[in-house]
Amino acid sequence: MTVVVGVVTGLVLAFVAAATVFYASASGSAATQYATDHRCEAQNGLQLTMSKQDMPADDATNAAVREIARSHGGDALRSRVYLARGPVDDVTLIAKDGAFDNVQVLKGGDRDGVWLPDNIASQFNLNPGDAFTLAGKPVPVGAVYRKLNDPAPEYWCTDRGVMIPPLHGGSNDPPWPVVVSQPLLDRLVEGGGLRAVGTHVDVFTRNLPTTRTEMDAWAAATAAMGPRLVDALKAKPAVDDYAALSARVAARTQETVSTAVLPLTLISVVAGLLGVVGLAAQWVQRRGAEVRLLWTRGVSPRAIGGKAVLEMGGPLLAGAVLGWAAAWATSPVLAPAAQLDPWAPWRAALLAAATWLIALAVLGAVTSLRVRREFTAIERKPRFQWARKVPWEVLAGLGAVVIWVTGADHAVRVDTSDLVPEVGLPALAFPVLVMVFFVGIVARLAGSLSRASHRLRGWRNPTVLWALRRTAAQRKVAVALLAVAGLAIGVIAAGAGVSSTARESLEDKSWTRVGSDHAIPLVSSAAETEALPEQLRGQATKIAFTQLYIEGNIGARIMLIDPRTFTDGARWRDRWADADIADMMAALRTPQADGTIPVIVVGSHPLNEFISQGDYLKKMKTVATVPSFPAMGQYEGMLVTSWQSLNPGQRRGFVQQVLTTQDPRHSVDVLTAAGQRLGPIVDAEGATEELPFLVVAWIFAFFVVLGFALAAVAVVTLLVSVETRRRSTAVAHALLARMGLRARALLATHLVELAMLAGTATAVGVGGGWFVLELITQRLDPFPALAPVPQPASLQGVGLLTLTVAVAGVVLVAGYAVRAARRAEVRELLRA
Repeated sequence: MTVVVGVVTGLVLAFVAAATVFYASASGSAATQYATDHRCEAQNGLQLTMSKQDMPADDATNAAVREIARSHGGDALRSRVYLARGPVDDVTLIAKDGAFDNVQVLKGGDRDGVWLPDNIASQFNLNPGDAFTLAGKPVPVGAVYRKLNDPAPEYWCTDRGVMIPPLHGGSNDPPWPVVVSQPLLDRLVEGGGLRAVGTHVDVFTRNLPTTRTEMDAWAAATAAMGPRLVDALKAKPAVDDYAALSARVAARTQETVSTAVLPLTLISVVAGLLGVVGLAAQWVQRRGAEVRLLWTRGVSPRAIGGKAVLEMGGPLLAGAVLGWAAAWATSPVLAPAAQLDPWAPWRAALLAAATWLIALAVLGAVTSLRVRREFTAIERKPRFQWARKVPWEVLAGLGAVVIWVTGADHAVRVDTSDLVPEVGLPALAFPVLVMVFFVGIVARLAGSLSRASHRLRGWRNPTVLWALRRTAAQRKVAVALLAVAGLAIGVIAAGAGVSSTARESLEDKSWTRVGSDHAIPLVSSAAETEALPEQLRGQATKIAFTQLYIEGNIGARIMLIDPRTFTDGARWRDRWADADIADMMAALRTPQADGTIPVIVVGSHPLNEFISQGDYLKKMKTVATVPSFPAMGQYEGMLVTSWQSLNPGQRRGFVQQVLTTQDPRHSVDVLTAAGQRLGPIVDAEGATEELPFLVVAWIFAFFVVLGFALAAVAVVTLLVSVETRRRSTAVAHALLARMGLRARALLATHLVELAMLAGTATAVGVGGGWFVLELITQRLDPFPALAPVPQPASLQGVGLLTLTVAVAGVVLVAGYAVRAARRAEVRELLRA
């Protein structure tokens, strides 16, 4: 058992140290992937842009640009956009490398002519081979392609505004894109009548960087390419280096997370060293006879400590190797990203080796001191006696109060230059201090109760009484076990809760802003019915809203919804309001006997008082007041009512949207087939800047690693406790067996003892974690001005998982204790 404890102790220390390195590396990788995923694929490198001008596009220039890009592992795409007079309205001419291969051809395919979208071809009844008028000159139609709709294919991402232009009025609205080849565009430019809209060259890599190291290398390459590309283009374009921006974000994120988790790592290492102290005590107890013999032969305490180091160095080293391997293996699960920098494994190995050396030093020193204290006859005055009288839990509670009182209302500061948040050390220390206070109070009460348990009389229930007496006999160990286990569970609960809260808050703010996962604008009059095509039944809902300003220049909305289908397409969380969404929809759907219009008042302003009972809503009746509502946007307030509350004439100026939680492509296809004209899709993902929320979640998720380390220390403490009192337990079992207690009663008394400790630790841990979460949730909001106010995430999953692990642990340890006691040899009973 001593060897097992040594391996587990070494594993804990090495795991914490190595996990810190892997976690920091993974945070940079996650930031890198976030930066690349939230931009167009062609915007991961350089973009050289000229507005209302063109750059030389001859074959030599294009070849030079491509060669520079390829020499650094990249690729280059050039887009040229011109405006020309079409048969009636203006059209946009776009020439881009590979454009013909990235549209769906419906008719034709001649690349020497212009390629028209099918809506223009249908409007003018044109087919391949016909003449299309551009700038007053006939140009042959080479092909007809299917008009692009949102969401745009990745190839057209950087030219989305050209290929999917926003709709507006006109007989040929808007200027729809006509795809042409580079040579044809040059000939048309020479012919005159075209106006340059702009041109840009995108230099990017198709092998997207996934780690900070890769992003730094790609940023260095783009920095080297920039001046060469400007010279090759023979122009003065504006240069946007997206790779450098991504590299800076990854570096800042990695530094922020590393700085934040370092104090937690130190706490975890100290906790692991407490396990080394327990290992030294167990080694002395197991080697008691040998140590006594060596002492009588004149061997010094230092030499005996060296013997402990030699014996336990191997198990500790094995544990360190396993801890390093476990940290590496679990990093895809525990860390923000699965990809790691090349330096992460060997740096983690160095830290794991350092923890092994520190553990050996602590083991040798503690063993020497313990041997000297146990076998030295000279009576010494106990040192550091004052430390036992200091109420450390009270000091921790005072520290938490000071942080709470002196801290700002918002503990997260977001740097507007790169959106990387800064989480101060007080914000990280507060949850730990609160948990130390709660656990310390409970542990101190448990110690007092265990001392008082000696006066209990209850031999009619011997299993419970024996469990209480055994706990009281090992009071210090039991209190330490309770404290460490409770702190471990509390830290895990608080860390997991804050991390989940940050992610859910991001979703809440995005859904409140957009209304659902996707919002599809309709370019048509809201005077029409609220009904949607049958194919979208149960998948979407239609809303309409108008903007207005009320007293004090407060921005507000009046929003019309279909109460029957609103929950089909909109996103709603019950915690946003005290009122139930089904009840609110029923209230809006039910006609009022007095003719009043039922409305839901959203926000902190009494809009039903500010908005006059006039043009829009006459005789309003408030059926619910809620702080937040889907599609609220950035407005301070909103009035929500049924679509039928306004007549078609009143609805005419309202903006329409279709909200859906499903794949927007299906909704777009159905709406387009129904003759609806659509605007660019608005997605909830990206509606709110995600990086600040993600960094907060990553930082506090590391609390789980700290909790695992403390939990491992608790397991080691429990195993040491069971092992060190194995002989006394065996004697007690033998005596009780002689008194008539059965094996089931022996097992039950161990189950009662361990269940009391595990239940108390679980209750104080999960309860303390919930209390911490309730306190700090709103202070960790990166964007407090955006509605809704963050609400604490549920800890039900953490509680159930903790309870399951606790029950399994109690059963296993109790079974081991009974098995070890029943199999004890006679000589062990005599020695005991």
